[in-house]
Order: sequence, then structure tokens, then C-alpha cells
Amino acid sequence: MEPAPATRRPAEDPPRAGRSRRRTRRAVLGVVLVIAALTVGWPLIGGVLGDRERVPAGTALVLGPDDEVAVLRVTGHGWALSKSSSDPDMSYGLSRDGVDLAARYVPLTGTGDPGALWGGLRKVQSVADSGSRLGAGSRISGARGAIGRSGSLTGGGRAGSATVWLPPGRGYAVEIVVLARPGAMPGAVADATAMARGLTFPQGTP
Repeated sequence: MEPAPATRRPAEDPPRAGRSRRRTRRAVLGVVLVIAALTVGWPLIGGVLGDRERVPAGTALVLGPDDEVAVLRVTGHGWALSKSSSDPDMSYGLSRDGVDLAARYVPLTGTGDPGALWGGLRKVQSVADSGSRLGAGSRISGARGAIGRSGSLTGGGRAGSATVWLPPGRGYAVEIVVLARPGAMPGAVADATAMARGLTFPQGTP
């Protein structure tokens, strides 16, 4: 009896390719989670904030559980926090002088990538608002090794920006949306933009 022929691994499926596909699947799932956060978080910047609580300049708003946290520091005076639109440690809705800011912590299923996350947002941002438009965005970097992407955003007669941040470990993301109504105070727009760009990760790499 002749010996059975040896089983060969298909050439197109080496271990490295398998790992690559798994990383791609995790990245896609991460994109979906960020997109879901945008869809759910959109009302934070679209509703009437009837339960406002004033927050002093310099207040540190912590996003994230346990030691995986990001800090959004309130810039400028006059900001109001919506208690009903905020979930401590997970999301915050702020408003001031015609400007609304929504920040949300987003857990990821794998290591995130700013380009992949932004590409996913661009493709399905109409899920959140069919009239919204998200720009191409550009890569940004922050202190302690944080990276992200930020670009223009318009919707509902308002204009502003969307920013996605990843900490050094890239195990989660923070999304910040800023939208200003026509006639909004320029100082409030500038302060909101500074908050979005100034997000910090205390546990980052020094």
C-alpha cells in the first residue's frame, strides 16, 4: 500500500497571512464600534440642553474605565454640561454660545488605526445624519505618544470638526465632535477646538 500523500498547507494561507486577516477583522470591528458611537452620540449635540450644569474652566472630565482613561480639560469660561446627555466616564455633552461639543469613549476589539477608523467614518457617516459631511481629515499627534485624525464636519446647518484619538496602546478610541450654529461666538469655537485637540492620556508613554 502506498503511503498517503503529505498534506500541504495552501500557499495562499501561510500563518502570517492568517494573522494579517485577523488583524484586519479586528480593525473593521473597531471601525464599526466607533461608527456606532458616532450614531448614538449624535443626539448629544443635537438636542436642547435643559439640564445644564456650569463647569468651571480647567475642570478635568475623565473618559474611560479604571486605568484606561483620557482627560478632556474644559477650556474657557461659560461651558455648561448636560447631565442627561452625559454618562460619567463614557461620554460628555457640553455647550456654550452656540457651540456644542460631544466626547465619547469607545472600546475597541483590537488595535485601532487612525486611518482605518476615519475611513470607516467617512463611508457610513450618513447613518448618523444623512445630511452630514465629513472631510478627508489629517493625521494629528498628541503628548505621550497619542495619535489620531481630525477633519471638518458639517450637518444640520452647523459646521465644525470631528476628531478621533487613539492612546499609545490603541486599545480604545475617543471621539470628539464639535458643531457650531450660524453666528456662534468665535471664542467658543476656538475653545472647543482646543479641547478636542488637547485631549490627554495620563497612562501614555512618557
